[in-house]
Amino acid sequence: MTAPAAGRRVVPGDLAALALTGAPDVAPDGTWAVAAVQRIDAAFTRYRGGLWRFGAAQEADRAAPPCPLTDEGPWSDTAPALSPDGGRVAFTSDRDGSSRLWLVPARGGRPALLDGAPEGRPAEYVWLDAERLLVRYARRPDGTSGPAPVVVDWLRYKSDGAPGPVEPLDTLWVLRPGPTGTLTEARPVHDGGTECRLGSLAPDGRGGVFYTAHPRHSDAPHPGGEVRRLDLASGADVPVWRCASEVRALAVTASGRPVALASGVAGHSVEPPRVWWADEGRRAFPAQDLECERALLADARALGAPRLLATAGERIVFAATVEGEVALYEGGPGDAAALRVSPRGRSLADFAVAADGTTAMCLESAVEPVELYLAGRRVSSFNTAWAREAAPVAPEDATATSADGLAVRGLLYRSPHARAGAGRGDVVLRVHGGPHMTYGNAFDIETQCLLAAGFHVLLPGVRGGAGLGTAFRALSVGSWGRGDLDDLTAFADLAVDTGLAAPDRLYLTGGSYGGYLTNWALTRTDRFRAAVSERSVANLVSKYGTSDNGFTTNRHEFGGADLYDADGAALLWERSPLAHAATVTTPLLLIHGESDQRCPIEQSEQFYAALRRRGHEAVLARYPGGSHGFATTGRPDHRLHRLRLILDWLREHAAGPGRTGPSQPAA
Repeated sequence: MTAPAAGRRVVPGDLAALALTGAPDVAPDGTWAVAAVQRIDAAFTRYRGGLWRFGAAQEADRAAPPCPLTDEGPWSDTAPALSPDGGRVAFTSDRDGSSRLWLVPARGGRPALLDGAPEGRPAEYVWLDAERLLVRYARRPDGTSGPAPVVVDWLRYKSDGAPGPVEPLDTLWVLRPGPTGTLTEARPVHDGGTECRLGSLAPDGRGGVFYTAHPRHSDAPHPGGEVRRLDLASGADVPVWRCASEVRALAVTASGRPVALASGVAGHSVEPPRVWWADEGRRAFPAQDLECERALLADARALGAPRLLATAGERIVFAATVEGEVALYEGGPGDAAALRVSPRGRSLADFAVAADGTTAMCLESAVEPVELYLAGRRVSSFNTAWAREAAPVAPEDATATSADGLAVRGLLYRSPHARAGAGRGDVVLRVHGGPHMTYGNAFDIETQCLLAAGFHVLLPGVRGGAGLGTAFRALSVGSWGRGDLDDLTAFADLAVDTGLAAPDRLYLTGGSYGGYLTNWALTRTDRFRAAVSERSVANLVSKYGTSDNGFTTNRHEFGGADLYDADGAALLWERSPLAHAATVTTPLLLIHGESDQRCPIEQSEQFYAALRRRGHEAVLARYPGGSHGFATTGRPDHRLHRLRLILDWLREHAAGPGRTGPSQPAA
């Protein structure tokens, strides 16, 4: 197969050229929607965004062009929530310097701050009716803000992305805003106190709200969660379902039945979230092996937690990762199986559904940045001109056979900018994280930048990845550094055996678990010319106590190996790349956020120190304030710097002494 036709070269700065839709909500009659549209400013100093209105009918067969609902400025408006009568939109904005709750008329007008709102950050909000909002405010406990010392006396005190080890206090309030935003009622209805964190608010339309409760300040390795119902008039608070795992999302059918998203298995990383009837504690669609999560990796989506679960009447609507795409599924109480309702060939980034079943979907593909679709019709084209000019490259399927005979799938992107007349080219293998994440049909700037720099890109789907069923996910257990390395080797062999790559022109990158496999592979082979390891794992022993999930996820992934068991400790150390650092010969760039609590920066620091002590070529890039996901959600300037650093590192080592790099075609 020949390389695709080349557009203009995609560069890291194109992150600021995209306008990304997210957090949609649909009008009650299903004829229009509102969504947040997010951009990075040209100076890469911050994210900016406003609310837009889409699809208001002009004629029976034509929709009005999208129009701004809020004014643009040096702020970010996001998370719109339409009132049940379609008259007003509640949203979060930092336009006055902090995250606050605002209102704007749905047909346009001046945004109004909810004046007199309670202390704290509006973490979640839903409309109870056309006049009242139910809001969960999260506030820092007194005396815990700023750089003050913090004393902890509980086990689960770390959470990646949190501002610190102290968990916020949650309070539910009923607010009745007047026309100008001034509150005519502000009534506290529930306080999680020091006992639990509240979330996933789902009003039942009968004077009550279902919500999730998870323990605060917990010493339990697997504390699980609860679904509860609060009567807003009487204050009666009753348990509905006790779940062994975290409850990820909650929704309510028209008849008042609560539906939940949870794995149902304590602390286990292999078992994916499923849909449950929370009032009965049983799974919906139990015969289907659907992984109900967005496990598809990409770096060009609007910030914010995407919706995973909703209802339309008695129908359940949810997202699932299936064979390289995130799809929207729908099913009802009497259905044996839920059916896919989103189009094939595109992946779901976010969605909303009206009571009549009309959906708004934020969809993307490998060559199309995310756009909004309403009732199956595309209603935004923010990135069309950019995509036409840049002509992003589409992947082709690639399958390799591992050492144990397992067929593993991947994706191959051929660069239209590869060295002309050079024969075999340069191939970068990028390993997904998780290990229960995956690459697939999603738009990714980093991949397109590598292609523009002249590298072919191969995305190996090593065992344990998402979208191929629970049995495939389970193949990672006990196999770190064993079967997964064989899978990676099979893809490297495929690149060479098919003539795509010269044997000495292979490069390896990966993040999180992919960083672990990158580090491990370098202790086992010298076939890679250079490598990049991000937010990685090097010492499974120290990660056990320094990570927010080290004492749970890693224990399950290594078949129950415990640090305090002699055999378990020996296994964890033997599978740690740090234990074998002396064998590494490949130049390595390590990238890490300094506030990463999932794979703490000490992991890269230890590996870096071990390599430099031996005079090995290693570089460590540290990003202040960066969490585990900073590469896709962190400070824009840090994201830009990281992309440029990776490209420079690979180009430098591709060129080498007296050689021509892939981004500099030979004369």
